This record gives sequence, C-alpha cells and structure tokens, in this order.
Amino acid sequence: MASPAPEHFLKLNSNMKTEIEISKLTLGTVQLGLPYGIANKGGQPDLQSSHQLLQFALKSGINTLDTARDYGEAEDVIGSFPDAAKFNIVSKFKLSDAALQNKALAIQEATASVEKSCKTLKIDKVPVCLLHKNMQQDMEATARMLPQVLDELEKEGLIATGGISVYTPQELQFIRNWDSIRAVQVPVNVFDTRVLQNNIMQTLIDNNVNVFARSVYLQGLVVMAEDNLPSNLSFTRPFLSGLREIAAEAGLSAKEFAFAFVRDMPGITSLVVGVETISQIQENVSLLQLPTLSSDIYLKVREQFLDMPVKVITPALWNN
Repeated sequence: MASPAPEHFLKLNSNMKTEIEISKLTLGTVQLGLPYGIANKGGQPDLQSSHQLLQFALKSGINTLDTARDYGEAEDVIGSFPDAAKFNIVSKFKLSDAALQNKALAIQEATASVEKSCKTLKIDKVPVCLLHKNMQQDMEATARMLPQVLDELEKEGLIATGGISVYTPQELQFIRNWDSIRAVQVPVNVFDTRVLQNNIMQTLIDNNVNVFARSVYLQGLVVMAEDNLPSNLSFTRPFLSGLREIAAEAGLSAKEFAFAFVRDMPGITSLVVGVETISQIQENVSLLQLPTLSSDIYLKVREQFLDMPVKVITPALWNN
C-alpha cells in the first residue's frame, strides 16, 4: 500500500528556524467525536474502532490529526490513544465577541481553552493551534486580536505555532500581519475555489503560510449519487451531474476527481479528510497516487463552477 510520506514542512515561527513534517493527508477526527456528514451511514465509531483507525492511519503514513474542542468527544478519543504522541495534532479554540475587543479577556479565554485541550489530549503543547472563528464574528476585529493572542500562547509554551480556521477564504483578506499566523484552514473543493480568487492563495504562498484544505468532499455531497440526494439538497443535482461529466472526461470517478483537484492545487499543504472506517483511509491514501490532472481539465472546473451559489458550498445553509 502506498503511503502519504511527509513531504511538507510546516514553519513553526516567523524566523523559519523550526519546522515539523506534515503528511499530505491530515486525518479529520470530527467523525470520531460525533456523527457527522451527510454521507456518513455508520455513525460515530466506538472507542476501540476509533483507536484502530488511528493506528491504521499511522501505519499508512498519516502523521497529522485535525480536531477541535467543538468536535464532541474527539479530543478525548485522541488523548486515550496510546500512540497519540506520534501525531502532529491540529486543534482549535474559540473567542467570544467580547474577547475580540479586550486583549486580556481574549488571552484568558484562549489560554483556558488550550490548557483544557492539552490536558484532554495528554500533551504539553498543541503543535498547531487555530482560532475556530465563529461565522458571524467580525473578521476585522479578529485579524487585529489574533496575532496578540497567538504570540501569548506561544510565549506561555501552550502551542508550537498558531493560525486560524475560517468559514470563507475571503475572511483572510483582512489579515495584514502574517508573522504570527503560520497556518490557515479553509474550505476547498471542486465546487468551492474561492481561495484562488482575489489573489488569496498567492498571498498565503508569498507569506509561507501553510494551508490545510478542509471540506474536500463538501461533507460527502460531491460523492453522492443524484438518486440518493436528500430532498433538501435536490437543488445541487445539476452541479453534481456537471461534476460527473468532467470527471468522466478525465477518466475518473467523482470522488477521485474531487480529491485530485484539491491535491494538485498549488499552495495546499495538507488535505483534511475525515473517515469512519479503515477502508476509507485505504481509499484516501490510494488517491494520492492518482495521475496529475491536466491543465485543461483544471481550468474547465474553475470556469464551470466559478460562480457557485453560496447555498451549494455552505453546509450551514443546507437545512434552510
């Protein structure tokens, strides 16, 4: 079995003197903490099954986990895994609206959250710690406060490096000080290429910011057969049909194509993909070996799905 050998180096600080290896695949763990995803038929794995998944991920060359305090029992599951220390763990904290206007409160909230994560995960510091931004929170205030909070967390020895997880790539345009923000997590998939617009990705590349691509399968939507769509997602049928046509032109399934599209995107450090079964890990590892997509096919995707309706690419809106 081919394994995703760590090929990417994540810069831990602005002077670039320290680096850690990040595997091209990051195992998303929200499914280990709660039932998640519209394509999830098996529900949340039990603890033994979760440990087996984590062990298999390690054996497959996946050395990075993505988790958060909001992911149900995910941090507890990871912390109970005997070989958890072998992973680079990406976790997250939140700040209240009031904290975005008060540095002391922001540091207090962040410190309390990260200390709890460290205790739960049974680690001394979080290797990569991201602000888990609320969708409604003011990004301008967030961009001003975040570097100060991350600097303090690093100074206290609670994190190795920090960054932000955003709902939309456009929010990153508010950030002016990238010295303390070494990693970002953004939604990226064949339907959602906003990170490539308005020079956002180039800014990240120019500032040596590491990009973790989440929502590669758009919570499973891009791999669903049109006949299996729930009624509230019937409006996505034409887009799924278009995706399958382009994938077939490339000689790939929709899932293979969706994975390769994000894998081949310049600037992507690692793809965050969640699983519920070992077979899904095997499949995702094998997808790393797919041939590179042609530039013509790549451009065709960007042109066809350039102006996607916000409702299609925003799972939070699917039930409205």
